[in-house]
Amino acid sequence: MKSIGKGLRYSFTIMAHPIRGFYEMRFEKQGNVVSCLILLVLMVASLIFQKQYTGFIFNSTNLKEFNILLEISNVVAPVLLWCIANWSITVLMDGEGRFVDIFMATCYATVPFTITTFIGVLMSRFLSINEQTFIGLVLGIGVAFTALLIFFGILTVHQFTVMKNIFSIILTIAGMAFIVFLILLFAGVFDEMFRYIAGVITEIQLRM
Repeated sequence: MKSIGKGLRYSFTIMAHPIRGFYEMRFEKQGNVVSCLILLVLMVASLIFQKQYTGFIFNSTNLKEFNILLEISNVVAPVLLWCIANWSITVLMDGEGRFVDIFMATCYATVPFTITTFIGVLMSRFLSINEQTFIGLVLGIGVAFTALLIFFGILTVHQFTVMKNIFSIILTIAGMAFIVFLILLFAGVFDEMFRYIAGVITEIQLRM
């Protein structure tokens, strides 16, 4: 528990000193995977909290159609997809980061987004519709800070130059799109195959 607590507190070190923080995470074994999993769970919780408890004048969510499993998958799937794509691309670019390093850096980078999401929900409970700009500003800061931390995290973990890091991120996004395309393609193929097999079985049953 002490190690987990230390790993969670280390997220604030990364926010204050990104390059040093990610360097120590990668090369000096600071932080741990369990604390990163907890941070990922907290990000999921913040988005569920946002959907359910945002002030009604700002909330367009239909709670009757709210699916918690879908919300979880909407967070976990992109994170895993990002890590897989980035690892696949950076292996070809001589990146020094391992898959676990990419995952940990990504999870630590989400902390500003998680914090500002909770703050945005609390603000929505007492602000008026004319003051929604302040909520948007807080959420925007969280997204921008998280994106910046991800940039520094990938830069430091793989020991890339700035331009090489930008190139790797562009390729990672393209790789994510390609993986999604392959998943949809194979899903369509398997769906057609199962339909064909089911049709053949039905035809055999009718002829027996």
